Amino acid sequence: MGLFYSLSAQAIDCPPAKVVHLQPQKANILVKLEGQDWHKVGSADDPGAKAMYSALLAAQMAGRTVTIRYPDGYDCLAYELSTDAYMVRTHNQ
Repeated sequence: MGLFYSLSAQAIDCPPAKVVHLQPQKANILVKLEGQDWHKVGSADDPGAKAMYSALLAAQMAGRTVTIRYPDGYDCLAYELSTDAYMVRTHNQ
């Protein structure tokens, strides 16, 4: 529990939005959310990034919104492909 608190205290949740595009590449997994620019989910060989990709794909297919968490200070509106996401949360609405 201490690790979660420490991590979440130094993170930012980008605004909930629908997945517009998913782009799995040889090295990275990228996502573009509605009203935001392209972001990196993580490295293609990282099991955590693969799990986030699955959640993003399911949300895209269902037309649901998602929230993606990045390190504190991350600009959710900027084109940014160097920072890995901490987590993906899917929403029922």
